[in-house]
Amino acid sequence: MIREQRKPEKIPPNKQAGFTLWEVLVALSIFLILFLGTVTAIIGSTYLSSVVKHRVQAMYWAQRFIEEERRLPFANIVSIPATCIDIDTKGTFVPCHDNAHPTGFRVVTVKNVDANRKRVQILMVWTEKIMGGLIDQREYYSTDISNEFQLLN
Repeated sequence: MIREQRKPEKIPPNKQAGFTLWEVLVALSIFLILFLGTVTAIIGSTYLSSVVKHRVQAMYWAQRFIEEERRLPFANIVSIPATCIDIDTKGTFVPCHDNAHPTGFRVVTVKNVDANRKRVQILMVWTEKIMGGLIDQREYYSTDISNEFQLLN
C-alpha cells in the first residue's frame, strides 16, 4: 500500500492563525486590571496589619500599666500628667529617656467613683511611620480599681 502524501494546505495571507492586535490588547488590559487589584489588596493588608499590630501593643502596654497600678496601695493610685512614650524597634511602647524624639504621649487620669473605687483612664497618642507616611494613632483605655482591703472588711 502506497501512502499518498498530502500537500499542506496553503492558508491565505489574511487568514493566518494567531492573535490579532485587538485580542492582545484586551488580554493585556484584563491582566493589568487583575494585577493592580492584587497589588492594591497586598498594600492595604500590609498597612492594616501594621496599624493593628501597634494598637494591640498599645493595649498590652496599657494593661501592663494598669496591673502595676493595681499592686500599689489604693491611696497611691493617682493621675499622671502627660508623659512622653516611644516605640522601640520591636514596636513596643516604652517611656522616653529623652524628650528629643518622642513618638507620642500617655495621660493617666484617676477619678474617685466612690470611697472604695477609682476609675483609671489611659489615653495614648502616638505617631508612627507606616509605608513611608506618618500616621497619627489614638487609643483610650479605662478600668475600675477597687480597694480590696476595704471591701473584705
